[in-house]
Amino acid sequence: MTLPDTPLSPEAASLLARIRPRVTSRLLEVNSVPVGILLWGPGISTPSPLASVRLGLRTLLRQNGHAAVYSEEICDSGAPYSIRLQQLAQAQEFDLIVSIPATPGAVGEVHDFAADRRVNAKLLVFLNQEQLSGYSPQSLKAVSTIVSCQIEYYSCATNTDIITQRTMEEAQRIREMKYILAGRF
Repeated sequence: MTLPDTPLSPEAASLLARIRPRVTSRLLEVNSVPVGILLWGPGISTPSPLASVRLGLRTLLRQNGHAAVYSEEICDSGAPYSIRLQQLAQAQEFDLIVSIPATPGAVGEVHDFAADRRVNAKLLVFLNQEQLSGYSPQSLKAVSTIVSCQIEYYSCATNTDIITQRTMEEAQRIREMKYILAGRF
């Protein structure tokens, strides 16, 4: 951008020379703020193509400094609590919950959390457009609002780039808000 030039005094130029690197340093500081991300979806050893998407997403998020985990990594099978309760407790503690349901039953499971005001605003759900018939996907769409869960659609099981793209965008958005709010988030 070309602006009309008014020269700085030597003192003002010196001050600006000290400010610019500090601004750059603060912006780089943002990248050290981790976001807690809970990844729900098919087991990584299943034949679903979404299992490899989930695996790659966890790797990429961790490479970018985030605390990305699968729910099954922190569930305790020996605990006296149901898996549903353990997942609710987990969801309450993470900044973002990414759900990649691979089956109609898994889409139905998302309902447990999409209706829960304690966690639904943290929920980012990816639905396959080829599997939108039936109660579960239609009901999820109905409850998706600006203050509730977000739903993103992908065209088919082989075209899932939007899952990685949107998750990374959302993680960055949350990272920036955590920095802006300086620990109040």
